[in-house]
Amino acid sequence: MTGSTAARRSSLSRAAVVTAAFLLAAAVFAVAVWTRPGQRVDQWLLDVCRALPAVDDLPLPLTIDVVSNPALWIAVAASVVVLVQCRRFSSRTDARRGLASTAALLAFAPATVLVVQFLRDHVLTRPQLHSWIAETANSAPSGHAAAVTAVVVVLVLASPPLLRPYVGTLVGTWAAVLEFVIVAAGWHRPSDVIISTLLVVGAGMLLPDPWRGTVRGQAPRWSLPIPLLITVSAPAVVAIFYPTITQVAAAGAIAAVMSMAVLALGVGRTARRANRNPTAEARPTVGATPPTLR
Repeated sequence: MTGSTAARRSSLSRAAVVTAAFLLAAAVFAVAVWTRPGQRVDQWLLDVCRALPAVDDLPLPLTIDVVSNPALWIAVAASVVVLVQCRRFSSRTDARRGLASTAALLAFAPATVLVVQFLRDHVLTRPQLHSWIAETANSAPSGHAAAVTAVVVVLVLASPPLLRPYVGTLVGTWAAVLEFVIVAAGWHRPSDVIISTLLVVGAGMLLPDPWRGTVRGQAPRWSLPIPLLITVSAPAVVAIFYPTITQVAAAGAIAAVMSMAVLALGVGRTARRANRNPTAEARPTVGATPPTLR
Protein backbone atom coordinates (compact mmCIF):
# COMPACT_ATOMS: atom_id res chain seq x y z
CA MET A 1 0.00 0.00 0.00
CA THR A 2 1.46 3.36 -1.03
CA GLY A 3 1.61 6.38 1.26
CA SER A 4 -1.01 8.26 -0.78
CA THR A 5 -3.40 5.29 -0.67
CA ALA A 6 -2.97 4.93 3.10
CA ALA A 7 -3.54 8.67 3.61
CA ARG A 8 -6.66 8.54 1.43
CA ARG A 9 -8.08 5.61 3.38
CA SER A 10 -7.28 7.32 6.68
CA SER A 11 -9.06 10.49 5.56
CA LEU A 12 -12.11 8.53 4.44
CA SER A 13 -12.18 6.63 7.73
CA ARG A 14 -11.97 9.84 9.73
CA ALA A 15 -14.70 11.47 7.61
CA ALA A 16 -16.92 8.45 8.23
CA VAL A 17 -16.41 8.70 12.01
CA VAL A 18 -17.12 12.45 12.01
CA THR A 19 -20.28 11.97 9.94
CA ALA A 20 -21.47 9.10 12.12
CA ALA A 21 -20.92 11.09 15.33
CA PHE A 22 -22.86 14.12 14.07
CA LEU A 23 -25.68 11.99 12.64
CA LEU A 24 -26.00 10.01 15.85
CA ALA A 25 -26.10 13.24 17.88
CA ALA A 26 -28.84 14.53 15.58
CA ALA A 27 -30.78 11.28 15.96
CA VAL A 28 -30.59 11.37 19.77
CA PHE A 29 -31.72 15.00 19.73
CA ALA A 30 -34.61 14.26 17.35
CA VAL A 31 -35.90 11.37 19.47
CA ALA A 32 -35.24 12.66 23.00
CA VAL A 33 -36.12 16.32 22.44
CA TRP A 34 -38.55 16.54 19.55
CA THR A 35 -40.84 13.60 20.35
CA ARG A 36 -43.32 13.23 23.18
CA PRO A 37 -42.23 9.68 24.17
CA GLY A 38 -38.60 10.73 24.04
CA GLN A 39 -39.17 13.69 26.33
CA ARG A 40 -41.15 11.52 28.72
CA VAL A 41 -38.40 8.89 29.03
CA ASP A 42 -35.65 11.50 29.23
CA GLN A 43 -37.45 13.39 31.99
CA TRP A 44 -38.16 10.17 33.87
CA LEU A 45 -34.46 9.26 33.83
CA LEU A 46 -33.58 12.74 35.09
CA ASP A 47 -36.11 12.53 37.92
CA VAL A 48 -34.92 9.07 38.98
CA CYS A 49 -31.24 10.04 38.90
CA ARG A 50 -31.74 13.12 41.04
CA ALA A 51 -34.33 11.59 43.38
CA LEU A 52 -31.87 10.60 46.09
CA PRO A 53 -30.30 13.22 48.34
CA ALA A 54 -27.20 14.90 46.96
CA VAL A 55 -23.91 13.17 47.70
CA ASP A 56 -21.72 15.39 49.89
CA ASP A 57 -18.57 13.27 50.06
CA LEU A 58 -17.71 13.16 46.35
CA PRO A 59 -13.99 13.69 45.65
CA LEU A 60 -13.29 17.10 44.13
CA PRO A 61 -12.36 15.68 40.67
CA LEU A 62 -15.86 14.15 40.47
CA THR A 63 -17.77 17.29 41.39
CA ILE A 64 -19.27 19.77 38.96
CA ASP A 65 -17.16 22.53 40.51
CA VAL A 66 -14.00 21.01 39.01
CA VAL A 67 -15.12 22.12 35.54
CA SER A 68 -14.83 25.79 36.53
CA ASN A 69 -11.65 25.25 38.57
CA PRO A 70 -8.66 26.98 36.92
CA ALA A 71 -6.35 24.27 38.24
CA LEU A 72 -8.00 21.71 35.93
CA TRP A 73 -7.43 23.79 32.82
CA ILE A 74 -3.87 24.71 33.77
CA ALA A 75 -3.10 21.03 34.30
CA VAL A 76 -4.71 20.06 30.97
CA ALA A 77 -2.82 22.77 29.07
CA ALA A 78 0.49 21.79 30.67
CA SER A 79 -0.15 18.11 29.91
CA VAL A 80 -0.89 18.86 26.26
CA VAL A 81 2.34 20.83 25.85
CA VAL A 82 4.46 18.20 27.61
CA LEU A 83 2.94 15.27 25.73
CA VAL A 84 3.37 16.86 22.31
CA GLN A 85 6.99 17.72 23.12
CA CYS A 86 7.66 14.01 23.62
CA ARG A 87 7.74 13.77 19.84
CA ARG A 88 11.03 14.18 17.99
CA PHE A 89 10.55 16.74 15.23
CA SER A 90 12.56 15.98 12.11
CA SER A 91 12.70 19.52 10.70
CA ARG A 92 11.73 23.11 11.36
CA THR A 93 8.65 22.65 9.21
CA ASP A 94 7.68 19.61 11.23
CA ALA A 95 8.24 21.58 14.45
CA ARG A 96 6.04 24.42 13.19
CA ARG A 97 3.30 21.92 12.41
CA GLY A 98 3.65 20.56 15.93
CA LEU A 99 3.35 24.06 17.35
CA ALA A 100 0.24 24.77 15.27
CA SER A 101 -1.31 21.44 16.36
CA THR A 102 -0.59 22.25 20.00
CA ALA A 103 -2.22 25.67 19.65
CA ALA A 104 -5.29 24.07 18.07
CA LEU A 105 -5.59 21.58 20.92
CA LEU A 106 -5.26 24.33 23.53
CA ALA A 107 -7.96 26.44 21.84
CA PHE A 108 -10.34 23.52 21.33
CA ALA A 109 -11.93 23.39 24.80
CA PRO A 110 -12.88 27.10 25.16
CA ALA A 111 -14.02 27.29 21.53
CA THR A 112 -16.12 24.14 21.99
CA VAL A 113 -17.85 25.46 25.11
CA LEU A 114 -18.74 28.73 23.38
CA VAL A 115 -20.15 26.97 20.31
CA VAL A 116 -22.11 24.49 22.42
CA GLN A 117 -23.64 27.25 24.54
CA PHE A 118 -24.67 29.12 21.38
CA LEU A 119 -26.28 25.97 19.95
CA ARG A 120 -28.10 25.31 23.21
CA ASP A 121 -29.45 28.82 23.71
CA HIS A 122 -30.17 29.90 20.14
CA VAL A 123 -30.40 26.91 17.80
CA LEU A 124 -31.33 23.64 19.52
CA THR A 125 -34.12 24.90 21.71
CA ARG A 126 -36.30 22.38 23.54
CA PRO A 127 -40.03 22.52 22.78
CA GLN A 128 -42.47 21.97 25.64
CA LEU A 129 -44.43 18.94 24.46
CA HIS A 130 -45.76 18.05 27.93
CA SER A 131 -47.35 20.61 30.23
CA TRP A 132 -45.88 18.87 33.28
CA ILE A 133 -42.31 19.28 31.98
CA ALA A 134 -41.57 22.91 32.74
CA GLU A 135 -37.75 22.69 32.55
CA THR A 136 -36.88 23.64 28.97
CA ALA A 137 -34.23 26.36 29.31
CA ASN A 138 -31.09 24.37 30.17
CA SER A 139 -31.23 21.68 27.51
CA ALA A 140 -29.01 19.99 24.96
CA PRO A 141 -26.13 20.20 24.45
CA SER A 142 -24.64 20.51 27.92
CA GLY A 143 -21.80 23.00 28.32
CA HIS A 144 -20.27 21.14 31.28
CA ALA A 145 -20.39 17.80 29.45
CA ALA A 146 -18.85 19.46 26.40
CA ALA A 147 -16.02 20.83 28.54
CA VAL A 148 -15.08 17.47 30.09
CA THR A 149 -15.36 15.70 26.72
CA ALA A 150 -13.06 18.33 25.23
CA VAL A 151 -10.52 17.44 27.93
CA VAL A 152 -10.70 13.82 26.80
CA VAL A 153 -10.23 14.78 23.15
CA VAL A 154 -7.18 17.00 23.61
CA LEU A 155 -5.40 14.67 26.04
CA VAL A 156 -5.91 11.64 23.78
CA LEU A 157 -4.71 13.46 20.67
CA ALA A 158 -1.73 14.98 22.49
CA SER A 159 -0.62 11.56 23.76
CA PRO A 160 1.78 9.34 21.80
CA PRO A 161 -0.18 6.74 19.80
CA LEU A 162 1.21 3.97 21.99
CA LEU A 163 -0.42 5.53 25.06
CA ARG A 164 -3.71 6.71 23.58
CA PRO A 165 -5.86 3.70 24.56
CA TYR A 166 -4.67 3.96 28.17
CA VAL A 167 -4.92 7.74 28.46
CA GLY A 168 -8.35 7.61 26.82
CA THR A 169 -9.56 4.94 29.23
CA LEU A 170 -8.42 6.88 32.28
CA VAL A 171 -9.76 10.32 31.34
CA GLY A 172 -12.79 8.81 29.60
CA THR A 173 -13.83 7.05 32.82
CA TRP A 174 -13.43 10.32 34.72
CA ALA A 175 -15.48 12.21 32.14
CA ALA A 176 -18.26 9.59 32.05
CA VAL A 177 -18.60 9.66 35.85
CA LEU A 178 -18.65 13.45 35.88
CA GLU A 179 -21.28 13.55 33.15
CA PHE A 180 -23.49 11.29 35.25
CA VAL A 181 -22.93 13.56 38.27
CA ILE A 182 -24.21 16.43 36.12
CA VAL A 183 -27.41 14.44 35.56
CA ALA A 184 -27.68 13.32 39.20
CA ALA A 185 -27.38 16.94 40.33
CA GLY A 186 -30.38 17.80 38.16
CA TRP A 187 -28.48 20.11 35.85
CA HIS A 188 -29.07 18.17 32.62
CA ARG A 189 -30.92 15.18 31.22
CA PRO A 190 -29.04 12.07 30.02
CA SER A 191 -29.65 12.98 26.38
CA ASP A 192 -28.06 16.40 26.94
CA VAL A 193 -24.71 14.95 27.98
CA ILE A 194 -24.79 12.18 25.36
CA ILE A 195 -25.42 14.71 22.58
CA SER A 196 -22.56 16.86 23.88
CA THR A 197 -20.19 13.90 23.89
CA LEU A 198 -21.02 12.98 20.30
CA LEU A 199 -20.77 16.54 19.00
CA VAL A 200 -17.46 17.28 20.71
CA VAL A 201 -15.81 14.02 19.67
CA GLY A 202 -17.02 14.53 16.10
CA ALA A 203 -15.49 18.00 16.08
CA GLY A 204 -12.35 16.69 17.77
CA MET A 205 -11.76 14.26 14.91
CA LEU A 206 -11.23 17.30 12.67
CA LEU A 207 -8.33 18.58 14.78
CA PRO A 208 -4.76 18.28 13.45
CA ASP A 209 -2.87 15.35 14.89
CA PRO A 210 0.47 16.39 16.49
CA TRP A 211 1.76 12.84 15.96
CA ARG A 212 0.79 12.55 12.31
CA GLY A 213 3.52 10.99 10.18
CA THR A 214 5.66 9.88 13.09
CA VAL A 215 7.20 6.43 13.02
CA ARG A 216 7.17 6.18 16.79
CA GLY A 217 5.24 3.09 17.85
CA GLN A 218 1.57 2.59 17.27
CA ALA A 219 -0.71 1.05 19.85
CA PRO A 220 -0.69 -2.76 19.63
CA ARG A 221 -3.84 -4.23 18.12
CA TRP A 222 -4.69 -6.00 21.37
CA SER A 223 -4.72 -2.68 23.24
CA LEU A 224 -7.15 -0.86 20.93
CA PRO A 225 -10.37 -2.21 22.60
CA ILE A 226 -9.10 -1.14 26.05
CA PRO A 227 -11.32 2.00 26.09
CA LEU A 228 -14.34 -0.33 26.21
CA LEU A 229 -13.44 -0.81 29.88
CA ILE A 230 -15.00 2.63 30.46
CA THR A 231 -18.40 0.94 30.11
CA VAL A 232 -17.64 -1.14 33.22
CA SER A 233 -15.38 1.10 35.29
CA ALA A 234 -17.48 4.29 35.18
CA PRO A 235 -20.72 2.63 36.45
CA ALA A 236 -18.65 0.84 39.11
CA VAL A 237 -17.40 4.20 40.40
CA VAL A 238 -20.92 5.62 40.25
CA ALA A 239 -22.28 2.66 42.23
CA ILE A 240 -20.04 3.61 45.17
CA PHE A 241 -21.92 6.89 45.64
CA TYR A 242 -25.29 6.27 43.92
CA PRO A 243 -26.65 2.85 44.91
CA THR A 244 -29.87 2.52 42.87
CA ILE A 245 -29.87 0.25 39.83
CA THR A 246 -31.52 2.88 37.63
CA GLN A 247 -28.81 5.40 38.37
CA VAL A 248 -26.07 2.87 37.67
CA ALA A 249 -27.82 1.89 34.42
CA ALA A 250 -28.00 5.53 33.35
CA ALA A 251 -24.29 5.87 34.12
CA GLY A 252 -23.67 2.77 32.03
CA ALA A 253 -25.43 4.29 29.01
CA ILE A 254 -23.37 7.48 29.31
CA ALA A 255 -20.18 5.43 29.77
CA ALA A 256 -20.95 3.30 26.70
CA VAL A 257 -21.15 6.40 24.51
CA MET A 258 -17.93 7.75 26.02
CA SER A 259 -16.10 4.45 25.49
CA MET A 260 -17.04 4.35 21.80
CA ALA A 261 -15.98 7.99 21.46
CA VAL A 262 -12.56 7.30 22.99
CA LEU A 263 -12.22 4.18 20.86
CA ALA A 264 -12.85 6.26 17.74
CA LEU A 265 -10.24 8.80 18.81
CA GLY A 266 -7.63 6.16 19.59
CA VAL A 267 -8.18 4.04 16.49
CA GLY A 268 -9.14 6.64 13.92
CA ARG A 269 -6.29 9.01 14.80
CA THR A 270 -3.45 6.56 15.42
CA ALA A 271 -0.29 7.74 13.73
CA ARG A 272 0.61 5.79 10.61
CA ARG A 273 3.84 3.93 10.23
CA ALA A 274 6.19 5.04 7.52
CA ASN A 275 5.57 3.06 4.33
CA ARG A 276 8.64 1.32 3.06
CA ASN A 277 9.30 -0.93 0.12
CA PRO A 278 12.19 -3.23 1.09
CA THR A 279 12.42 -4.63 -2.43
CA ALA A 280 12.86 -1.18 -3.94
CA GLU A 281 15.44 -0.20 -1.31
CA ALA A 282 17.48 -3.34 -1.93
CA ARG A 283 17.47 -2.99 -5.72
CA PRO A 284 20.85 -1.54 -6.88
CA THR A 285 20.98 1.40 -9.22
CA VAL A 286 22.14 0.60 -12.75
CA GLY A 287 25.76 1.62 -13.22
CA ALA A 288 26.35 2.20 -9.52
CA THR A 289 29.74 1.33 -8.06
CA PRO A 290 29.50 -1.71 -5.78
CA PRO A 291 30.32 -1.09 -2.13
CA THR A 292 33.89 -1.72 -1.06
CA LEU A 293 34.39 -4.81 1.03
CA ARG A 294 36.12 -4.25 4.37
